[in-house]
Amino acid sequence: MGLASDRLRSVIESILLISPDPVPVGRLVEVIRIEDPATEESAVREAVSQLLADYQSPDRAVAQGLRVEEVAGGLQFRTTPDNAPFVRRFLAAKPQRLTKASLETLSIIAYRQPCTKPEVESIRGVDAGAALKNLLDRELIKILGKREEVGRPIVYGTTPQFLEFFGLKSLAELPTLREFHELDEEHQSRVDALEQPTPIEELAAAASFLVEQGEDEDLEALDQAVHAVDQAKQKTEDTLAPPAAEGPGGGPSESSSGDA
Repeated sequence: MGLASDRLRSVIESILLISPDPVPVGRLVEVIRIEDPATEESAVREAVSQLLADYQSPDRAVAQGLRVEEVAGGLQFRTTPDNAPFVRRFLAAKPQRLTKASLETLSIIAYRQPCTKPEVESIRGVDAGAALKNLLDRELIKILGKREEVGRPIVYGTTPQFLEFFGLKSLAELPTLREFHELDEEHQSRVDALEQPTPIEELAAAASFLVEQGEDEDLEALDQAVHAVDQAKQKTEDTLAPPAAEGPGGGPSESSSGDA
């Protein structure tokens, strides 16, 4: 007989408490079933669901300063946002902030990844070297490899720390540029009036500069920038492509599989 539901939730809480990083549910299943093979995977997953529901309930009697959240593909204990000023005062720490340049660069990488430094610069219009270094140092982006084109430019993408920093389960939770752009005036004013915007609102606000470059509400500015990058890439590929073999008459030679 496997572990009871209450016991499973207790075990999961202990693991989350000692882990500095989000813990994937699959890892919880692995650890619990190694220690107690009689416990079924479905029971562990049910306990996770119950635990999330318990910590989301405002009526729970204890641990009201903590939440269990799904972040970066796993579960993690987090403090209640309302208590943030007191926690920061205790730690004598200031909330982490990114510069406008870093936020703009990060927003482009988040929405366009995988992408290169020239692609970022073609959209921002300025050198992105310092911003990229800052984001790499803070482990919000990582090097994914090099693109197979002239110069072999480095390709960048976001990291699990990016998801954790912005409190996202996955990249699918990123607000679309259209969603931010189409906020009505009332809701836009609420976002702008926030004294301490959440990181995800800062990212959305930074990404909004991509659509503020033109008057078209259908993201014409972003589309043009992306189109320019794609054209440049295609031109490079055409330049490097080997010339087609010519036939006796000066035209392309017929392949053996062509129509007679």
